[in-house]
Amino acid sequence: MVATTGTQHYTEHTVKVADGIDIYYTDSGAPPSGDYTTLIVLHGSAINGAVFIPLHEYAHRVNLRVVLWNRRDYHGTTKYSDEELTDLKAGRQVFQERHAFQLASFLEHFITTKDTPKLSSDRKTSGFILMGWSFGNATTMSLFANPQVVPKSLYSLIEPYIMSIVLYDAPYTAMGYPPPTYSGAYYPFEDPDYAGAPERFYHYFLLWVSSHYNHTDVTSRNASGLDYRKGAEKWTIGGWSDEQKALCIENATAIRSELPCYAPPMQALLKRQTHDALFNENLAGSYFPNVHVHYLVAKNSTWFVLWGYIESMRLYEEARNRGQIVRATNFVLVEGANHFLHYENPELMLQLVIAGARQESSYKLD
Repeated sequence: MVATTGTQHYTEHTVKVADGIDIYYTDSGAPPSGDYTTLIVLHGSAINGAVFIPLHEYAHRVNLRVVLWNRRDYHGTTKYSDEELTDLKAGRQVFQERHAFQLASFLEHFITTKDTPKLSSDRKTSGFILMGWSFGNATTMSLFANPQVVPKSLYSLIEPYIMSIVLYDAPYTAMGYPPPTYSGAYYPFEDPDYAGAPERFYHYFLLWVSSHYNHTDVTSRNASGLDYRKGAEKWTIGGWSDEQKALCIENATAIRSELPCYAPPMQALLKRQTHDALFNENLAGSYFPNVHVHYLVAKNSTWFVLWGYIESMRLYEEARNRGQIVRATNFVLVEGANHFLHYENPELMLQLVIAGARQESSYKLD
C-alpha cells in the first residue's frame, strides 16, 4: 500500500526549524477548499513516517492536508548530537523541551508559509490536528507539557490553530506508566532470547508489534485479560515487500535513540510529562485550554498499547471524580484493528481521526 510506484499523492520536503534542526516530511498538499484541516503525524519507534503514506491518497476526500514527519534521528531529519543523547540517557527534561520547541516552530512555519486556515469558531474545521503513533506520542505530548520553552509570541500565534491532539495507540512506555503487576506479562525488551543482541531483537520486534492479538477482556481493565503472546499468525509486516521494508524500517535508529527511552531515567521523565500534558490542573486550564484529547486505540494491538489505554482511562476517571480540571479526553477502542490500522485501512483511520477531533464518536469497521 505504500506509494512507491504509479500515482504519488504527496511531495517530499525538508524544513529548518528552531535550533537549526532539519525536519523531513511528506505532504499531501492543501485540498481545494478554504476550510481544510492539517493533520500532522509523528511516527513511532523503528518505523518511520513512510508507514503512513497510504493516508495521503485519501486526505483530500475528507478535506484534510496530511503531513507526515520523520522524527529526530530518522531518515532526512537531523540526528541527535552526542550531547542530546547524553541528555536522553540521563532523562533530563531539556531533551523533551527541545522537542516541544521544535514542534511549535514547525507549526509556526506552516502557519506563516503555507497559508494554513485558522481553526473555526466551533473548533470543527481548519486548524491543526496533532497525532502521535505509538512511541511518537511522547513527542507530540511534549508541546503540551513544556510551556516554559514556548515564547509567548509563538504561543499566541499557534494556539488559535490547534484543534486537538490524537493519542493513537500509545504504549504505556510512551506515557511513563508502570507495567502491570501480572506474572504472565511478556516483556519483549527483557526476553532472554535477545539479551545483548538488539539487532536480533528489532528483527523480531516487527512481528511482535504488527501482530493481531486477541485480548479477551479489556473492559474489566484487568491485566489478566490481555494477550501476551510473542506474536500472532496474522501480522501486518509479514506481507510487506523488501522495498516496503527498506522504505519504512530503521532498526539501527531505534537501537541508537529509542532503546534508552525504556530505561528508568527517561521513563520517570515521561511519567511527569504525561501528568503535565493531560492531568495538570494549571496547564489544562491555561495552556492550550481548549485543546482536547482523542485517545484512539486499536483493540488487536500489542498489550503495551492496551495497558496504556487502561491506565490512561483510570487516571482520567480518578482525576475527574476528585473534581480536578484535566484536559478533556474521549476514549475510542476500535474493534477488529491492530497497531497498523493506518496502513491496513487508511480511509477508516482518517474518518476516525476526524470524528474524534470533532468530538463525534460514531464509526464503522467493515
